[in-house]
Amino acid sequence: MVEFLAQSDYLREVQRTFGSSGHLNVMELLTQALSLAIPLAVAYLLWRFRLLLLYGVGRVLSRMLWSARHRAVENYLVSRGVLIEVWLFEDGEPRRKVCDARVNSVQGGRMVLQVLNAQPTIARLKNARVVCYTKPFAYSGKRINAFVTLVSHAAKKGIVLKELSILTPIRYQFIIRRKHSRQKVAREGAVRVKAWAGRKINTFWMVRPDLQTVNNPARYDDRTRLSVENISAGGLRMFVINPKGDLPPLDKGSQLVLRVSIWNPKTRKYSFFTALGTIRSRFSARGGAVGLGIQFTSEGEKKGTRYAWHTVHGEIKTLAKFLASIEG
Repeated sequence: MVEFLAQSDYLREVQRTFGSSGHLNVMELLTQALSLAIPLAVAYLLWRFRLLLLYGVGRVLSRMLWSARHRAVENYLVSRGVLIEVWLFEDGEPRRKVCDARVNSVQGGRMVLQVLNAQPTIARLKNARVVCYTKPFAYSGKRINAFVTLVSHAAKKGIVLKELSILTPIRYQFIIRRKHSRQKVAREGAVRVKAWAGRKINTFWMVRPDLQTVNNPARYDDRTRLSVENISAGGLRMFVINPKGDLPPLDKGSQLVLRVSIWNPKTRKYSFFTALGTIRSRFSARGGAVGLGIQFTSEGEKKGTRYAWHTVHGEIKTLAKFLASIEG
């Protein structure tokens, strides 16, 4: 009984300290708590969704000023079935490719996309900022190659992207460099490639390559060979010339083991690396050649008589430094 009275006296003193009359006023305490909690919650929500709010305001203003121009560009993207590359856009530059896509329709301020060649991802895409690259085209005298926007809807099955919608952008006049600048191969032999089917990943160094570039193409007549058009830290674009015979799988999603040698004009020597590449695009080229867009997905490191493979996140860092050094 004495302990209870002591606790009661203590609580009464606490109430008096905060200006209470000695009786517990629940509504007063609740009001004080809410007066503090509500501003904090509002401040958090404004900060949490600041990008979405600022983007919404900017888009409303742009639609008031340039609605006709935007509709024309959007109609062009839909009617021509323009292929776009969707990349996560962070800190002012593209970080990771999400997918290739086409704009199926534009409705209610949203672009509904047809997802093609989606990259496996665990990233949360809802409200994420993305940059969409297109093949450069001109409108009203202005060159357009990309636009920045936000993801409005994304549906995945596991790590596989199935559906994607994006908000129509504030403007279409961005000229944004890709994360990996592509260096065009000016002369035959500056970049040499040997390629094996991905299933030979554990034995490729013991067998002849399935495809390769050659030093003197004129001597090869109509025999099958490779030709490299450009290369970047993230991948390369090459052609299978005179494709025939027993070729490795060259469909989208197929993998190739690549031994790539690049001529260094400063040292006058070749530097090489080994990578596992995934075919992201396949297209027909002049003369019946097969064009391939390949992304580096793993880098090989020789350990004894075998290779260890390290997953590549966007680029091969040593290759990026090498290309930057010979470009400069």
